[in-house]
Amino acid sequence: MVDVMVSKNEEKVTFRQQFNCCKNCRCPNFGLTESSDYLAESHQLGYPALHCKACGSYPPLVDSHSVNLIVEERAKLHLSKAPCGCNHCEPGFFLGPTAGVKRYGKTGANSQRYQCRQCQSVFTQVHVKGTDQLCRLFNFLSLGHSPQKIMQQLSIAPKIYYQLLQRLFHCLRFYSRQQETAVLTRKFIAIHTESNVHEFSEQKRVWALCSSEAESGYVLLHTHNQTQLQLNNSVYYQQQASTMLPSLSDSPIVDALKRRYQLTLNRYHFEDLHYGPTSHLRGTQIIQPSVCAYAHFQLLFGFTQQSDSCHHYIEHESSIRGAALMSCVDEIKHKTAEVYYIYRHPRTQSDMGSAGNKVGWWNDRWFPADFGAFCGITSGQQVPAPIELPRPLACHLFFEHLEQNMSKQLKSASSVDALFEINRALFNYVICDDNGQTPSMRLGCSDSPLSGTALVTAAVAAVNADHIDKFKA
Repeated sequence: MVDVMVSKNEEKVTFRQQFNCCKNCRCPNFGLTESSDYLAESHQLGYPALHCKACGSYPPLVDSHSVNLIVEERAKLHLSKAPCGCNHCEPGFFLGPTAGVKRYGKTGANSQRYQCRQCQSVFTQVHVKGTDQLCRLFNFLSLGHSPQKIMQQLSIAPKIYYQLLQRLFHCLRFYSRQQETAVLTRKFIAIHTESNVHEFSEQKRVWALCSSEAESGYVLLHTHNQTQLQLNNSVYYQQQASTMLPSLSDSPIVDALKRRYQLTLNRYHFEDLHYGPTSHLRGTQIIQPSVCAYAHFQLLFGFTQQSDSCHHYIEHESSIRGAALMSCVDEIKHKTAEVYYIYRHPRTQSDMGSAGNKVGWWNDRWFPADFGAFCGITSGQQVPAPIELPRPLACHLFFEHLEQNMSKQLKSASSVDALFEINRALFNYVICDDNGQTPSMRLGCSDSPLSGTALVTAAVAAVNADHIDKFKA
């Protein structure tokens, strides 16, 4: 079972381990995994669920063990401090205080060795070479060139191409996380999350979640529902007909919301999201979108731990609602975290009352906003304060960027992971808006737009720097 440590003011806490509990924020059993009010497995509504007799809710059962394994896999992929530090003990960016190392002699090639203060394992810091070649690779990738074309342009064999791709991925991930940890120390953070289906050749379709820092539009995390782990069959995607909710932007907003609630009711259960047939990437299994969401929001827990309070703004999609709530149960109870549904819609001034409109089976109250409407999932206020979402299109713009810039000729999960992360760096640090600003500038990670060459050079330099001072216990 996963036991990844997270730090807040040097205190250590763990990711949530169990997800089968009442998810009604107004129920006294909210977030409790043990209660005399629970019927542990009910099939009253036709699917295996936990029944909370206190509020009458039937949250679908979640395979907590599989979620924990996926969290561990994704933490290593997205937040690892490798190649700097001990691979076994270093908790990763946003995941806790460093394990600490000490100098431990040198190799025959005069490279510095280090010993982990926690597990005593010895390792040599990786020194990344070939910066010019990595810069050229990044610039070709930013133009959306296919792997075959890039191999021809660089005059390299496929094996070398994929090695360089992984090297570039790790450098850019390390550099961006290093910058983020330096600026995400604010008292309040708001994170906006939306989903999308990425389509590749040979009917490979990947469901993904994107989370951006709400004020800057900086993409913090992008994960998808393909895993290299062998898990219980119950968590695998069943490839049924699509149950995705349409945007209905051409309808009045209240009618559009009512239609979305009705389509959700047509599902087997609220979290049972399908996006039609797909084929998996080489070496992977496809997991249910809701299982992916639980892991995604657990990682976001690391980003919010340094803040006194946080907001999650999530798209109107029931399959990610429970995941968002489970990422901040204690904070919700202490009123330092709130979760809101948002719905982007080109509404008119007269199609939604300022006092809100009750919509759906729980009479959710929706309120007008510049971007469309919002609904307080956790807020106990009858008329919650208007939420600020300065860049409501941030996730959508990143999805569009991937559609325009990523080659569709992809087969392996490792390549997809690398290219998603490389494009996250490209989107955040290189691409400017109409005002000449990048998301990284708005977040405070950079003072000016970076060229591809400047970004890669800085990333390689960050990895190659002597990190002994940063890793002292």
